[in-house]
Amino acid sequence: MTLKDTILTIEGIAREQPAIRMIVRNDIFRLNKCADARYGVFAWLQGQHSARADSPLITYSFTFFYADRLTNDRSNEIDIQSVGIQTLNNIIRRLEDLGIYSEMAYTFQAFNQRFVDECAGVFCNATLEVPIDFVCPETFGDYNEDFNDDFLIFG
Repeated sequence: MTLKDTILTIEGIAREQPAIRMIVRNDIFRLNKCADARYGVFAWLQGQHSARADSPLITYSFTFFYADRLTNDRSNEIDIQSVGIQTLNNIIRRLEDLGIYSEMAYTFQAFNQRFVDECAGVFCNATLEVPIDFVCPETFGDYNEDFNDDFLIFG
């Protein structure tokens, strides 16, 4: 599975979550440029990805965010964070149902942050292991002057 396939799967699962009405790609702070944000927001940020030559798996690292707008009296702060933990946990567990496994335990960090609006939320770091599409390295013709030696030509 490629990085793009993995991201599209994550976003597809996020869209299924009842608390999520908007996805922000690759940086939660892009929310600052969105005057008409639709809360709750799911955002993701790529971390450092890794692979080993002797493994059929590749590891993709992400930080997942859930944010929602606070009321003027901030009375919904804990509610937002509670929904955020449940929503992010649902996304990671649903990924596991699809064969994308979290490499290790993941933790949640609650936050308050001013974006376009005053928000509360949670984020979590997840390291996901997925099968590599092609385990064998690809080889290519050298495309030099002996072109016919690189390809079998019929007729």
